[in-house]
Amino acid sequence: MKMQQAPLLVGLDGKMARVSGHWAVVDEALPPQCPLLLLSGVDGEGFERRRLEFPALRKRVIAQEQAVKLARASYEKRKGDVHGWVVDINRWVRVLLKGTEWASLARPVPVRGRSYGKWHRAASDALGSWRMMEVDPPDVVVNWPMNFRPDCTVEKFAEVVRAFGVSHLKLSKAELHLKMARGALRRAQEQAAALLMAYGHGVRARLGQKGALVRSIPKLWPG
Repeated sequence: MKMQQAPLLVGLDGKMARVSGHWAVVDEALPPQCPLLLLSGVDGEGFERRRLEFPALRKRVIAQEQAVKLARASYEKRKGDVHGWVVDINRWVRVLLKGTEWASLARPVPVRGRSYGKWHRAASDALGSWRMMEVDPPDVVVNWPMNFRPDCTVEKFAEVVRAFGVSHLKLSKAELHLKMARGALRRAQEQAAALLMAYGHGVRARLGQKGALVRSIPKLWPG
């Protein structure tokens, strides 16, 4: 069915407009109390309402696509912030705590393209290590706390990690809303295509195989 519908999705709005206009003329030729009905009782007015829903459905998809782009840009920026902190923390641990048991706290830093899970784990490990050292600073470090960038505090890093998590949640929600918007549009298109496929049969079932209205059924298939 979907493969048969696919050609109808090309220029769908125009095809629906032609059928809607033809449907109105067909209904004028039928008794007012018995208009043309298709599939699940869809009449001409119902078909027209469905046709008019498409601009709003497409507008919603476009809006959600933009929301995803903005959310992803924010997420990538937050990931960059986390990347910088994790790199600095691990470098500080490897260099200043080299030869001590604390050096084992340094972890490989994920590449920027890795998943949120990999980055959240790396950030959480670095934050946890820092908090441990806040409670019991390494003996080899003079003038604790760590000092590798301006405003270098565990609280500041914790806020960077928190903001990273928030940005990922917003991106996930935006992607979900986009998926839902695209799904709603796709379902509406499939339903409209099914109605277009049924229209000619419905007209002929009510008016017969001959006559001007039957001959003027809009051509919907390519070729």
